[in-house]
Amino acid sequence: MSGQPDHLTEAATIHRRFRDRARRHPDAIAIRCDTTKLTYHQLDVHSDRIALGLQAHGVRPGDRVGILMGRSERAVVAMLAVLKLGCGYVPLDAAHPIGRLRYIVADARPRVLIAEPDGPRIPEAVTVSFDDLDRDDQTVIEWPEDAEAAAYTVYTSGTTGRPKGVVVAHRSVVSLIDATRQPLGLNETDVWSWFHSVAFDFSVWEIWGPLLTGARLVVVPDEARRSPEALGGLLRRESVTVLNQTPTAFHQLAAVELDGSRPWPVRLIVFGGETLHTRSLLLWLERYPRCRLVNMYGITETTVHVTWQPVTPQIATVGSRSVGTAIDGWTVRVVDDRLRDRPTGEIGEIVVAGAGLAVGYLHRPELTAQRFVTDPATGERWYRSGDLGRIADDGTLEHLGRVDDQVQLRGHRIELAEIHTVLTENPIVREAAVVLRHGVADDDATARLDAYVVIAEDAASVSTTAIRARAAEMLPEYMVPSTVTVLPALPLTDNGKLDRKALPPPSFGDDGAAGPDEAVDAVTAAWRGVLGVSIGPDDDFFDAGGNSLSAMRLVRELRRRLNVDLTIAEIYAHPSPARLTRALAKRGASGEHSAILP
Repeated sequence: MSGQPDHLTEAATIHRRFRDRARRHPDAIAIRCDTTKLTYHQLDVHSDRIALGLQAHGVRPGDRVGILMGRSERAVVAMLAVLKLGCGYVPLDAAHPIGRLRYIVADARPRVLIAEPDGPRIPEAVTVSFDDLDRDDQTVIEWPEDAEAAAYTVYTSGTTGRPKGVVVAHRSVVSLIDATRQPLGLNETDVWSWFHSVAFDFSVWEIWGPLLTGARLVVVPDEARRSPEALGGLLRRESVTVLNQTPTAFHQLAAVELDGSRPWPVRLIVFGGETLHTRSLLLWLERYPRCRLVNMYGITETTVHVTWQPVTPQIATVGSRSVGTAIDGWTVRVVDDRLRDRPTGEIGEIVVAGAGLAVGYLHRPELTAQRFVTDPATGERWYRSGDLGRIADDGTLEHLGRVDDQVQLRGHRIELAEIHTVLTENPIVREAAVVLRHGVADDDATARLDAYVVIAEDAASVSTTAIRARAAEMLPEYMVPSTVTVLPALPLTDNGKLDRKALPPPSFGDDGAAGPDEAVDAVTAAWRGVLGVSIGPDDDFFDAGGNSLSAMRLVRELRRRLNVDLTIAEIYAHPSPARLTRALAKRGASGEHSAILP
């Protein structure tokens, strides 16, 4: 399966393509963040000034520069400045644990780390404030051009138990935008939203998609990321036309939007990051027939996207698992362990070649050689994805899961080995196992990580809360297990491997701490339904594995079951069933409606 690259323009750097746009439409708005707007000309000039500041701090072509900043117009200025210098940026999410950030900095070895004046600091890095880099210089500089140079290094979950840096060149990013512009109808009239973390490669598409096509980029604030109601309001206010979402996040938004009657501004929704169950889109397609839905399969090592599949009512009705065909310039095959093509309809490993292939893994030549292989029959370079798939009779690709221990959770690819390593580095943990489960079958919104541990014989005391807390010091929130269950031994198969099917249901907390009050029981039942774990009236929603997405589901579940109107802020303020019930009781005493109270 191969896309046709005939219409692609010549290779260029990201900053060259951006400057071409800036010179063509200098006064067009490039990015909006809250009340701040930057035109293409302003963004071009500001990034020049920051690049000069980086030069003054000793940054030279070929260096890596860390960017420890949140989603903002300043982060884009910093990225563009780094690229103009002939350097690659290393995006870091300030919300991630300091231990993970320190590891990435030690591994990437950036020349400097750009941070906000009031942001976190990494002791091992030479940190410079964004404000201190801003030079009072209006010189227009023609920066170096090398389409094969590294544009960024993004860290993904690693099979060795440590995050690994994936190095991607300018050519791959530019090729991705070129290949999708025509089939997706991307143009300068579009308005894109930037929803995802800088450390998630989906943001590469969200940022450079609009800025290399002359469109406008709107930064989604944290409040709107946590609230589908707020996100819908932002999309309307800013007249957003291109929205990129993981299926889990979109279903939260759809649950709100399908209840309303307001016009929908978005013309194109691109799905990525996790499996899309197309039947779930039938109501949306019926309600918003003019909104185009496209499912895209992709991998960090192949530059965000690989294939594309328009989701039509016919596709959704049959519940197709197809992720479509390769985008122009990319090639996809399904092969056996010797890179021989599998017959149509038979399962094998998905391998990818073409314009999107990453340079490789930073400082990991052995892993690069293992995953980026040369086909002995053709001499072509291929990436072994570790994903299972098959080619359907109609020539499209069906994605069927993972070959190894990598899973997807809320759009993030996670190596369970990395979580295992962090758990077993705890002195009181002798053995560990981690599995991905769903509270409701095939519902990605209820997905969670369950950990099982065997405690060392000399451990003085055992606290599963402390084990989770220690893991949270090294892992981002989405990788911290929702539950930790202590076992006397891990179950094994006859051949000595972990028997995942024999792992018991996870344990969490004390089921009876608050007493059998009818209202508390009703709220607790809703809690359990959303989280899919055993939880007691006094247990904390977020300690039990809850997050902003599941909090949104809980608000809707309580509204559906109990006719109670809540906000996500109230879940954060009263994060246990007993506390929330008491808050509702006070609301009822003051005359506000609360259906579950006597």
